[in-house]
Amino acid sequence: MSAAEELEAGGAPTNFDAMVKDMVRLALSSEYARVPIRRADISNKVLGERGSKQFKVVFEQAQRELKRRFGMEMVELPAREKLTITQRRAAQKTEKPSTSSKSWVLSTTLPQAYRIPSILSPAKAPSSKAESTYTALYSFAIAVISLNGGSLAEQKLERYLARMNVDTQTPLGKTDKFLQRVCKEGYLVRTREVDGGEEIIEYTVGPRGKVEVGSGSVAGLVREVYGFGQEIGDSDLEDDGEGGIRPTQVEQSVKKDFEMRLRRTLGMQPLRDRRAADANGVDAGAGAGADENEGRRRSSRRPAAQSESDESD
Repeated sequence: MSAAEELEAGGAPTNFDAMVKDMVRLALSSEYARVPIRRADISNKVLGERGSKQFKVVFEQAQRELKRRFGMEMVELPAREKLTITQRRAAQKTEKPSTSSKSWVLSTTLPQAYRIPSILSPAKAPSSKAESTYTALYSFAIAVISLNGGSLAEQKLERYLARMNVDTQTPLGKTDKFLQRVCKEGYLVRTREVDGGEEIIEYTVGPRGKVEVGSGSVAGLVREVYGFGQEIGDSDLEDDGEGGIRPTQVEQSVKKDFEMRLRRTLGMQPLRDRRAADANGVDAGAGAGADENEGRRRSSRRPAAQSESDESD
C-alpha cells in the first residue's frame, strides 16, 4: 500500500501526510498573497531533500485535499510570452524552450450555481471594499487590453484608467502604483522596447490575468455593459411556452451580430462552431483558443459572472 493509500485509509500520520498538509498550507497562503505556487518553493518548503522524488504523489494528494475540503484546485499558469525582439532572440538560442511555467494558482472547483458573490465574497483584508475595487479595476484593465488586440500602449491604458478616476476615488493610490501592483502580481505584463530611437511601452495580459479573468469573463463584462445580459443561445429562438414575449427578428439579428463581433474580437470560437460541436457530441472547448476551459479556470477569489453560465465545463 502506497503512502497516499494509507492516508486515505485513515492510517497513522506519516511524513507523507505532513508534506501534503504543508503543500495545502503553501497553496492557500500563496493565493491569499497573490503569489504563484512555484515548484522551487514546493521543493524547499514542503519536500526538502528527502522528499524531492515524491513531488508527483504529494502534488496529486494535495489536489485531492484542496478539492474535497476547500473546493479548489491548483491550475498551472501559462508560460510568459516572448514579446520583445530581445526576448525572442534569447528564446531562439535555447534548443528546447520550456512550455511549462512550473507555477500554479488556485482556481475554484465549485459548481456554477455556487459561484456567486454571497459565497465567493471579496476578502476582508485590508477591507472588502478595497479588495472588490481592486478586482474590478484589474478586470477592467484586462478587458480593455483584450478588446484592443491583446496589447495596449501605456498612454492609452492610463487614459482609460483616468476615466475611471483611479488616481482620485479609489483606495489604491495613484495610477502608477496600481499598474506596478498588477504587474507584480502577474495580471498584466509591461514591456519596454526601443524602436528607431523611440521608446515603446506596452501592456499585455499576464499569466494570472489569463487564468483568473480570461476571455470568458471579458465577454461577460462586455455583454453586461451593452445590455445583452448573457451569451445568445438556442432559447432566444424559441417561445418559452409560458406566454413570454419572443424577441423581434431585429433584436435577434442585432444580438447575433454583437455576439459574433465580440467573439471575433476576443479570438474565441465562433458560436456556430460551438453549436455544431455540441450537436456532434464534440467538446466545444477543444481548439477554442482563448476561451478554452474558461469555466474551470476561474480564480478561487472571483465568482464567475452570471452572464457566463454556459462557459463552464
